[in-house]
Amino acid sequence: MDNKELPSSTKMWTKLFGKRIIIPSIFIFSYLIILLVPFNFDQQNDWFVLLGRFHPLVLHFPIVLILVTTGFLLMGFFNPNFNKPIIILSLLWTSVFFSFVSILAGYLLFISESYSGNLVSNHLNGAMATGISITLCLILYELNFQRKLKAGFLFYSLLILANFSLAYTSHMGGSLTHGEDFLTAPIDALLPAKKIDKAPEDMLLYEDMVATIFETKCVSCHNENKSKGDLLLNNYDEVFASGKSKKQAVIPGDTSKSEVMVRVLLPEDHDERMPPEGKPGLTDNEISLLSYWISRGASDTLTYGDIDNDEVLTEIEALMPDIQQAQYKIIKEKEAFEAALQELREIGDPMGVDISADDRSNGKFFGLKMRFPPAHIGNEEIKAFSPYFPYFSRISLASSNIDDDALFLLGKMPQLRRLILQKTNIKGEGLPYLKNLENLEELNLSFTPLDEGNLLHLIGFKNLQKVYLFGTPVKPEVISALQKHKPELEIILEEGPFY
Repeated sequence: MDNKELPSSTKMWTKLFGKRIIIPSIFIFSYLIILLVPFNFDQQNDWFVLLGRFHPLVLHFPIVLILVTTGFLLMGFFNPNFNKPIIILSLLWTSVFFSFVSILAGYLLFISESYSGNLVSNHLNGAMATGISITLCLILYELNFQRKLKAGFLFYSLLILANFSLAYTSHMGGSLTHGEDFLTAPIDALLPAKKIDKAPEDMLLYEDMVATIFETKCVSCHNENKSKGDLLLNNYDEVFASGKSKKQAVIPGDTSKSEVMVRVLLPEDHDERMPPEGKPGLTDNEISLLSYWISRGASDTLTYGDIDNDEVLTEIEALMPDIQQAQYKIIKEKEAFEAALQELREIGDPMGVDISADDRSNGKFFGLKMRFPPAHIGNEEIKAFSPYFPYFSRISLASSNIDDDALFLLGKMPQLRRLILQKTNIKGEGLPYLKNLENLEELNLSFTPLDEGNLLHLIGFKNLQKVYLFGTPVKPEVISALQKHKPELEIILEEGPFY
């Protein structure tokens, strides 16, 4: 198209930088929209799911292309034959294009399927940093090639950033797909096997064996960070729940209707098989153990010593070395958790707060609550817990002296799911500090001097499910406006729980 036909703003941009800069600029604008404008869908969009599932097919292209581009530029310092602008430009253009396609497909997958939590957010943010930085590299190289700008230092700085963010994003993606111990597991396997002293006849079928199978084969896709099909398998109570399919994962005494058994027995190429194609499935011995446990009522008290089936005993015996190795790792993690709990209690006791394991987090995170009568706890006291902020999932500061400045500190607790702030000095101007807490599901603001205008900040809270507003000065029409703009949020006009 001729320059005369272009809009005035596009003419100016074209005059300054040339037409070849327009496309990468559109890519950067698209990245910024994705970062700044949240999209949510109440129902799954099948087209987005289809397009999103191309993400694992195309993501390797930008990885290889960015690394090859970097390699050519580095070798160009030593051999001029590699320093050919036409080659570098071609590599940069293809890197930028496939980065955009991969990020767009990944984002469609993110908003159309059940992905949540820090791992997926960090993976998305890392991808954005990679896409933006490599696209800026292309723009700078084009301008340098056209002799409109000399940007050597800035170009190489952005290229280094692109490679670092690429490595980080790849690591987050690997952790999402294969579990957070994706890199450390092979190292553990190389070390001499460590066993626990627990006698086999005292081992619990669920806690010591079945849970280990779930942990090694299923939990990488069914955890707090990535709950495929809205199903969690890292907690005993959760294995009896129904996921998105509305079918109960485990039905005690009935293996034929337990969805877990149905899925693991499907052919390897079946779309609904669990684990999916490309991931290690359950062995015959593991399937036999899982089937036997369900048929015997899926109890959490059933022990190895209770088994009266010789065939099952033989199969479990073959699994025992792996089970004991896994149990040793679990015990070491529990010991570290108990040590941290003791340190937190030493901090909290003088302040008059109780620290305990959050029973809703499968013993992985902590809860904090005020004692009665409430002690003088303010913003400064909360800072004492800052080294442990990433490990709190439940906080109750009811009747404390905190105000909105404390919300800045609470916003640094990425695992926080339940936050009780009733009878505090919260007016709401600090609520934006909490909007990036992707795990926050419940917020209690009862009996606070909440400013009704600040209540509308909750519209930006992605996964908030409940908010308690009893005894606040917020008018009913403001509550109605919030409900209209965020219909999935349950607004409860009751005082609510204290913990």
